[in-house]
Amino acid sequence: MPCPSHNTTYDGCNIHETLDKSFMNVSETITQPLVSEHILYWIRMIVLGCLCQPIALFGVTTNAINLLVYIKLGVKDPMNVSLIGLSISDFISCVAQIWFNLCLFPPFMELDLPFRPLGTHYLFGAWPHITCVKITTFITAFITIERCLCVTFPLKVKQIITTKRVTIIIVFFYVLNGGLAVPVFYVNYYDWVFSPERNRTLYTLMFRKERAEVEGPLFFLLGIFFPTFAFVGMLVSTYILLYKLKQNAKWRQGVTGNSSANAEKEEGSSKNQLSPRDAKVTKMVVMISVLFLISFSPVMISTYIMLASPELKEGGARENLLHAIFSFNYLLETTNASLNIFIYYFMSSNYKTMFMSIIKMKTSKI
Repeated sequence: MPCPSHNTTYDGCNIHETLDKSFMNVSETITQPLVSEHILYWIRMIVLGCLCQPIALFGVTTNAINLLVYIKLGVKDPMNVSLIGLSISDFISCVAQIWFNLCLFPPFMELDLPFRPLGTHYLFGAWPHITCVKITTFITAFITIERCLCVTFPLKVKQIITTKRVTIIIVFFYVLNGGLAVPVFYVNYYDWVFSPERNRTLYTLMFRKERAEVEGPLFFLLGIFFPTFAFVGMLVSTYILLYKLKQNAKWRQGVTGNSSANAEKEEGSSKNQLSPRDAKVTKMVVMISVLFLISFSPVMISTYIMLASPELKEGGARENLLHAIFSFNYLLETTNASLNIFIYYFMSSNYKTMFMSIIKMKTSKI
């Protein structure tokens, strides 16, 4: 539907509703959809409203705490810089997810609002969340690969990985992903449009005719290309780290059980083993990576399935199934962004000490 004020713009929500209604009429004569409107209604109610929304609120709180703790710990340690960058991206993704969940929460969608929630979620919720999730992917992959290189080539890598260089890399991840998202805010925008069914003017999503040409390549880069390389890099690095940790544990058991006569012989091989501090940091990084891999494996699989199936798209024959799948994907992504605080607390003595210090300071003021 051409926009009355712009010949090159279109009302995305109106076109979506028209396609959806025409498709549903055709589908009723051919076959029933795998996910009906009624099922999708309850999936959004339960998954987004009852599960994902509390987790997102929890994630905002926990990542704010993570930021406070690591800022107080200081940025002299390159790992702290990476974890600050990770906490910022997780914090923003959870904030955006809160608005996304609200806009797709059925009771909220049924309210008589001056805007369309189904369209308003797109630029204010979906894309900020997606962008920050990709930043999280980059940073998590960087942390895992960097730690893998540190334990494999400790003397060489530790001289290269400095606080300044890590800061530049983290900032680059933000600029790259943020820059790639900018065209989306050009081909999609919001305007006031008269709605005949509501008999009033509503603030709704609009899009220009170049939308498909712009968002197609971006979906491939942000949804397929970059995440695949990051995912593979994390898998390989995590496997190497686990091997190194197992090797280090065996060596320490051997040293403990050796007689004093063999002590000098074992001392020479200790140069290639992890120090207690490096072992703790490595275990923490492995846990961060494992949490990410578990959470994002279903997301990656569903993305490849969507790419291979032309029916799994907006306006496609399995559109409701697409929305149902991504409801669960958003739940997994938000869960990953919210649980790192437990890894930091139980696996980092510095984090735990600073966390307890902040808690005691706050409670003493009360």
